[in-house]
Amino acid sequence: PTDVSPIHPEMEADITKFEEMLADYQAGRIPEDVFRVFRLNNGIYGQRQGGTSQMVRVKVPYGAMTADQLDLLADVVDDHSRGWGHITTRQNIQFHFVELAEIPTVMRRMAEVGLTTREACGDTVRNVQGCHLAGACPLEVLDITPWAEAAYRHFVRNPLAQRLPRKFKINFSGCDTDCGQAMFNDVGVIGATRTFEDGSVERGFRVYIAGGLGTTPFPALALEDFTPKEDLLATIEAVLRVFEQTGNRDNKLRARLKWVVDQLGIDEVRRRVLAIRKLLPASATWPGGIPPVVTEWGDEPAGVADGVTPTAMGQGTPVTLGALSDYDRWVEANVVRGAANGTVSAYAWCELGDVTSGQFRAVASIIREFDVDVRVTNRQNLVLRDLSEEQLPALY
Repeated sequence: PTDVSPIHPEMEADITKFEEMLADYQAGRIPEDVFRVFRLNNGIYGQRQGGTSQMVRVKVPYGAMTADQLDLLADVVDDHSRGWGHITTRQNIQFHFVELAEIPTVMRRMAEVGLTTREACGDTVRNVQGCHLAGACPLEVLDITPWAEAAYRHFVRNPLAQRLPRKFKINFSGCDTDCGQAMFNDVGVIGATRTFEDGSVERGFRVYIAGGLGTTPFPALALEDFTPKEDLLATIEAVLRVFEQTGNRDNKLRARLKWVVDQLGIDEVRRRVLAIRKLLPASATWPGGIPPVVTEWGDEPAGVADGVTPTAMGQGTPVTLGALSDYDRWVEANVVRGAANGTVSAYAWCELGDVTSGQFRAVASIIREFDVDVRVTNRQNLVLRDLSEEQLPALY
């Protein structure tokens, strides 16, 4: 059974506001264009089939989900949608054909297990992505999980991020394998190190900015060689502030951060970002230092097991399926080994990123039975982590 909790006051306020705006819209007290902006900023897209069907996008920061959340999504897609949901390339969950009048009910049900649609769409800071193997990857410099959580908490509902020139995307990877795909995000954060003259090594980040795809792709550019941990949140906010101040609000086709760099040049954008970052800690409201969630959760890397060659990962990694049995071929293609604690991770392929209500419930049952955790991947699949070698045959 799904374990529901009291709704967080901020989520309750979001839902109450949506109910009020929806009532005003349906009564004709606010126009379509005003409600549309509000609706999108709350993760609700109108569908083009006519009528009042909506697509609901649920934020899943860095892809982490619990068994209770998966069970709840199964109930939602059965009760309000068409029996399945869809994993996106930005680690969100979407479901379609939800009636507009049912949206507050859906929001409230999801909030009971800690899920929100807030700022999943619109000109806002979108879902904060993270490498799906964070904390379980033998190659990582550090575990980006608490850092992605800190960024999510800092920017959701942040007044600075409510009416940006265009959407703003943040991504975290734990090493330069870059499973998180930093190079086509507005801010891509990659775990990195620097070595001092005395031989000591400091773990921190390399921050890339202004990447993007679309019809005119731009690779992200390095902001600086190394960003210390205590400067990371201030660095991301400084980038966001430059974007908010200089982004094109007249032409949405040239409104992303990549066009700011195209217009001003990377050197000028870099100068402005670093100048703002220098001033932020002087603010009376700036939290400063290492975010509390990082201190609480810890960011130590998974490490490499002795005598084990870590599974190769990343773009261009060949997969040779030479085994005879279906099980052995599945292991070759889907199991990641090498973490210091001896655990392994295993991918579950989701055709076209679609997951039925029965599959949501089955994965929730696996999490409970095997005592593991799951994350949504940016390849629109699922990965089960903290498995033992002995559990793999039963999992398969």
